[in-house]
Amino acid sequence: MNEGKKIIGFVAGAFDLIHPGYIDMFSEAREHCDHLIVGLHKDPSTERPEKLRPVLEVGDRQKMLLSLENVDSVIVYQTEADLYEILKHTHIDIRFMGSDYVGVDYTGSNLEIPIRFINRDHGWSTTKLKNLIANSITKKVKK
Repeated sequence: MNEGKKIIGFVAGAFDLIHPGYIDMFSEAREHCDHLIVGLHKDPSTERPEKLRPVLEVGDRQKMLLSLENVDSVIVYQTEADLYEILKHTHIDIRFMGSDYVGVDYTGSNLEIPIRFINRDHGWSTTKLKNLIANSITKKVKK
């Protein structure tokens, strides 16, 4: 991609239950960097009760992420303060965030890391996937 200096990209999230939206996001992010670091949130519901608790253990999510061709490394973190420290002390050339963060305050917004917002019009979310699974199980039980 880049002669000489590698461009380091970073994206953060819980990445529970990998779905097509995540795959598209990692692919798009990788188009703009040579090395993609994923910040893996252990459990966002501990600080934000409106978030769903991950179904899969952090180690399993880390293994899944590392098996994807567009993900080069994973840094696990627990709190938003931990994420801030990662952002502050890790060399990052570009940070990728969902387009739902445009105009919203977010962890590290005061740091001078260029942001590339990734379109989330694909309609996928972990909540949607969990609901599809739950509905599938409910339909099977009712038969």
